[in-house]
Amino acid sequence: MTDRPHPTVVHRYAIPLDVALEQLIGREATDAEGWNASVQGDDLVIEVVAPAYVGRTVEVPDDFDVEKLCDAILAGEFKLSPAEPRPPPSGETQKINTPEKPKGGPLAQRAGIMCGERGFWTFITKRFGVAIASADEAAVWLKARCGVESRVEFDHIEAKAANFREIDKLYRLWLEGFD
Repeated sequence: MTDRPHPTVVHRYAIPLDVALEQLIGREATDAEGWNASVQGDDLVIEVVAPAYVGRTVEVPDDFDVEKLCDAILAGEFKLSPAEPRPPPSGETQKINTPEKPKGGPLAQRAGIMCGERGFWTFITKRFGVAIASADEAAVWLKARCGVESRVEFDHIEAKAANFREIDKLYRLWLEGFD
């Protein structure tokens, strides 16, 4: 038996069970008496246990005529009252349903650093003939040159990343003395 180091917990997520089940399975699952959850291989297995009956019970007399009721329903003479509307999703559910805004990664970070470097401003002026006097102007130029609205796109759209990498490469070569 080999001693393995215990894994280090990096992130821990606590999601209310009813919210998680509603998102994974559907709202019906939240009406259950209980759930059994387990991980089997690469699958999360959730067993819904005995759905709870939330409604009215009615004593049906022995002489009740089901066919007469069905005929009345088909003829439109019998109508059920409308179901009560369900409450809107909680704030937690809305947060889960809202797609996360893409986050910047290493390329976006590198672009931000470059735009703050005075050497990059000089490079843009000498290489592309555009006078740059601030980090904001450099950022505007870089985004326009690469065809992005945000540096974040460098980490999520490969064609935009290629545009940025080419400028970054030329800038690095220029810093080393190669024109």
